[in-house]
Amino acid sequence: MTAASSRTAHPAMGKHKPELVMGIAIISLVFVALLTWVGWTIRAKQGELRGQIQERLELLANSRTEVLGAWLSGLVQQTDKLISSDLFRLYATDMDMIDADPSFLITGVIPEGKAYDQMAQLTDQFPLMHQTFSDFTSFAGFLSGRIVHRTGQSYIGSDSRMHPISPVQMGLIKKTFAYPMAHFSTLRQTDNGLVIDMCVPIFSTAAENEEKKAVAVVLLTKSAGTTITALLSNTPLSTKGERTRIMQMTDTGFEEIVPWTPGGITALAAPPELNSSQRLEFSQRNGLGGQTPVFSLGAKIPDLDLWVVQEVDVRDATKDLQGYTRVSVLIAGLIAMVLSLLFGAIWWRTMGQSHKRIADEFQGLAQELEQQRNFLDSINDTIPDFIAVKNLDGAYTFANPALAEGVGRKADEVLGLDDVALFGFDTGKRMEQSDEQALRTGAPVTITERIFLKSQEHHFQITKVTLTGDKGAPQGIVSVFRDITTMIKAEERKRLAISQTVEALVKAIEFTDPYLAGHSLLMRDVSSLLAESLRLSPEDKATVEMASNLSQIGKMFIDKAILTKVDQLTDEEKHLVQKHVDHAAAILRQIDFELPVYESIYQMNERLDGSGYPNGLQGEDIIIQARVLSVANSFCAMIRPRAYRPAMNAAQALENLRASANSYDLNIVEALSTALETSRGSKMLEKALK
Repeated sequence: MTAASSRTAHPAMGKHKPELVMGIAIISLVFVALLTWVGWTIRAKQGELRGQIQERLELLANSRTEVLGAWLSGLVQQTDKLISSDLFRLYATDMDMIDADPSFLITGVIPEGKAYDQMAQLTDQFPLMHQTFSDFTSFAGFLSGRIVHRTGQSYIGSDSRMHPISPVQMGLIKKTFAYPMAHFSTLRQTDNGLVIDMCVPIFSTAAENEEKKAVAVVLLTKSAGTTITALLSNTPLSTKGERTRIMQMTDTGFEEIVPWTPGGITALAAPPELNSSQRLEFSQRNGLGGQTPVFSLGAKIPDLDLWVVQEVDVRDATKDLQGYTRVSVLIAGLIAMVLSLLFGAIWWRTMGQSHKRIADEFQGLAQELEQQRNFLDSINDTIPDFIAVKNLDGAYTFANPALAEGVGRKADEVLGLDDVALFGFDTGKRMEQSDEQALRTGAPVTITERIFLKSQEHHFQITKVTLTGDKGAPQGIVSVFRDITTMIKAEERKRLAISQTVEALVKAIEFTDPYLAGHSLLMRDVSSLLAESLRLSPEDKATVEMASNLSQIGKMFIDKAILTKVDQLTDEEKHLVQKHVDHAAAILRQIDFELPVYESIYQMNERLDGSGYPNGLQGEDIIIQARVLSVANSFCAMIRPRAYRPAMNAAQALENLRASANSYDLNIVEALSTALETSRGSKMLEKALK
């Protein structure tokens, strides 16, 4: 540039200096806004992702904790028949009353004294007691067992040779004498693999001050390797980097249970910190016994120093977030670049009108813009989202390489085709309707479509905007397809995880009480029949079917003696039975069924006149699903025999329900009557009454 030309350019530069300053200020504000937007969207996405990860880990940890708790409860119930029998209670009571070393039962040498006759009688009964206890231990699947006297000596054992009681076992025995209820030890490794000890008290037949007194303790050892291994095993629904671990606390510190290693148990040098409720809060930390960053949380087994810890690798869990961050930064950069180039073009165009030098410089800028356009085209060729433009006739006038590759055609082969030709008749017609909506309203339209590409199912979120000309007249449609298949599949996995949780709870009912399981199964059939007869929505039908399966879960925690009592229940016993809704609530409240399953079970014992429980709801305050369960529950109870009455036939049960119009919804009762007359209803009744 010559000195003359430089002097000529200065006045033009000075003339447009305010516009230049304003433009630079605007671009700077745009840059700041873009950076703020990128940061906000990434933080929002990160928070949403952490919430999803926490919800999934809590669901998995709680479900596995409930399965393990149900297994331990099952062990206690297996033993209850033994320790509750009069034979063992009387024998243990007599042994407790004798002030002598229990070893006389084994040696056969009875010391002289005033209790000689009583000890002789106990010695005569010993072979029967030993054989009965050995048979129980073997039949119940325990590795070994023994009955321990208050002095700490064993006098009945399942093995011919009893090993000495370890200090840890002795501590558990003393704890059971002090607090007479079932107690479990921590897991330990033996020659038989991973085992757990259980102590349960045998109560005296003679009450002292109306309080139960423990006169002996049954110490049983159970193999736990198979149960723990199954609990730790991944399922087909487990995502990459996801795993379940079990941690326990002993006198020497925290340990991890690893059944497949030679030792079975590994000490943890740096265990995670627990909160005041003894739970491992959801957080990002190193995995148990390692340095791999993970998201994890842990749930404690009630009354046992054992935690189920659910982990997922941070890298695998945040893979989608990393891709989202890259795309967001790329889009922000492209927008900033385009705005900068646009401002430069306008600026240099204005300057070029007043001077030849500026025109020459603008030509150079135009070449640079062409390079940038080619750069943008190269980005467009690599962006994974489908981008397309259609004219007003619905024919494609532009398709980026991602779309062409997705439909299995070359880019030039897509041009001129319409949606029906690319995606099939039904899908194409639906997409044409959304085009018409965008053209009619002039506003962006977003739809979700399931499309099969190359025989693979995909879910797309499609945003459509009207392409307008210089005068604002519509010239076509711009469409952006974003593949959300991964997100949809994740939602499906979540629903399946909930379904598996329900199955696990139903199996727990079946394991605990086959009668309750049979009642739940019959309730499910009747509820499904009722939902169909009432023409409930698919969501309401799914709710009553799932709720009926779980409707009796709270009764697992009610004493069977009360549930099967022939005589009329006392007020206190009625109150204990009604507590089953609170037990059910404690289990189900924390599970996100995405349907009112919990509310339906909690309200199914309410009555229209307010005489029900737990809250005395009336009329329409009781949701329809709970009213359906109420009718189904009462009908199923009437047509099955009880300890205090024989079973009714269906007609009698329906008349009883009609006679209680103040309690039950008569519309639902009549719908049940109609449904039972159908072929499906008849088959269901025939099956139920076998």
